[in-house]
Amino acid sequence: MSGVVLLIELYMLTIAVDVGLGWVQPDPTRLPRRIFHALTEPPQRALRAALSPTHTAGIDLSPAVILTVLVIIRVWLVTCCMELA
Repeated sequence: MSGVVLLIELYMLTIAVDVGLGWVQPDPTRLPRRIFHALTEPPQRALRAALSPTHTAGIDLSPAVILTVLVIIRVWLVTCCMELA
């Protein structure tokens, strides 16, 4: 189970790096952002389709929503594993 938690944490870090790179390098086709963007864009694109920009005042909330869901899953997995041990 710790491997799954580690993967979740690595993906959370990948999203954070992509968001940070988005501030300093807005073009997602240039390296190194291209790598992080390719890893984070598919779930964000699906979430953006559900979260209309008119409902979010034009702010892209998809990274924050995905990070929140991942944190909840991670906490659940950690507490679940601690109860089983």
